[in-house]
Amino acid sequence: ETMEVTLKTEVEAGASGFSVKGGGNEGIFIKKVLKESPASKIFSLREGDQLLSATIFFDNIKYEDALKILQYSEPYRVQFSLKRKIAVQEDLEHSTAQHKKERISQVDI
Repeated sequence: ETMEVTLKTEVEAGASGFSVKGGGNEGIFIKKVLKESPASKIFSLREGDQLLSATIFFDNIKYEDALKILQYSEPYRVQFSLKRKIAVQEDLEHSTAQHKKERISQVDI
C-alpha cells in the first residue's frame, strides 16, 4: 500500500546531482540521484519522485540567466513572488480592499 505526499524542500543553492525523465502530460520525474550529491543530502530527492515545480530566486542572478529562465518558462504555468513600492496613504486602503476581494475569491474557488 502506498500513500502520495507532497513535499517542499528548504531553500538552498545548487540542486546538482540528479537527472530527470518524462515530460509532456506524463510529468517530470527524478530518474537518478547521486548518493553524496546536494540533490540527495540537502534536498532529499529520491528516484521516482515527481517534480511538481521549482522556485528559482532572482537575488544576485545574472541578467542573462534571468532572461533565459523567463523566456523558457513563457509557455508554462508560472507563479511570481513580487515586491512592490506603493504610496503609503491612499494605496494602503486600496490594497487592503483588493486583498480582501482576492481572499474571498480564493476561498470560493
